[in-house]
Amino acid sequence: MTTIRTSQLLDSLSALNDCVRLRILRVLWQHELSVGEVADVVQLPQSTASRHLKLLLEARFVSRRTIGTTGLYRIADEMPREVKDLWGIASDNSEDLPGATEDDERLVSVLAQRHADSRTFFQNIGSEWEVLRSELFGSEFTSLALLSLLDPSLTVLDIGCGIGNAAVMVAPYVKDVIAIDRESSMVTQAKARPDIETNITFKVGEASELPLQDNTVDIALFCLVLHHIDLAQEAIAEASRVVKKGGRILIVDMQQHSRDEFKHTMGHVHLGFSEEDIELLAKKAGCSLHAYHRLPPKFDARGPSLFTAILKVL
Repeated sequence: MTTIRTSQLLDSLSALNDCVRLRILRVLWQHELSVGEVADVVQLPQSTASRHLKLLLEARFVSRRTIGTTGLYRIADEMPREVKDLWGIASDNSEDLPGATEDDERLVSVLAQRHADSRTFFQNIGSEWEVLRSELFGSEFTSLALLSLLDPSLTVLDIGCGIGNAAVMVAPYVKDVIAIDRESSMVTQAKARPDIETNITFKVGEASELPLQDNTVDIALFCLVLHHIDLAQEAIAEASRVVKKGGRILIVDMQQHSRDEFKHTMGHVHLGFSEEDIELLAKKAGCSLHAYHRLPPKFDARGPSLFTAILKVL
């Protein structure tokens, strides 16, 4: 036998002792709704709907979560035993409530409007949505998720891998990654990473003399490396040698800029590359420029804007 405090029982019974509140519980059992949507379904002023929801929330029949400034209500996932028992009785007898059929019809319309014009539903979220999404899922999930588009049978070559950032990011989505850098200290650090994948092989070697046989990889990657290489054309030609015919070379680097101090402070050989530069380098190396994308500058980044270029190996 279930026993509860008299005050709690009276509160629960009081919350259910109203036809409108029973109708509200019935629609919230079907869908999570905002206050305005509840008001539209049961045809009440929003302030009145809000008062009913407050009573149901206090009685623990419903729960509330907030997105931005919008409160969303639904039947509580966890109710006290006595509240759950009372809700079971109420829900079993809610289909014959006056107005229930019309509520169902209006609920369909409200949900259709929500999907037809998402701005209506998210009008109170607006500029907060990106912040909220980052809080929930982090700031990098989109780019990481898009890596799933890669063919899992690919072998990727990371030229000038450094400490393995790109290699580690790509490895879970492809068959194999070969990561090469001319600095043995970099390779040593890369091998010591705690997030290293078992399908990554690290090698020491020069971009102009890769320790690989012809036609052995599907994609070669130069990530912020090409501006350090004096004979960039030879490096691209060497990459095209080891990439299978029809494969791709991906270049991520700086757009052409005039920051001459980079040559002295960071050892840059080239002050970025224009699209015309990359097209000419590709042609001389026996490749063709398939795509060149200028990446938008970041307001909090101090360096030149970047680009991505995709070369097709002929």
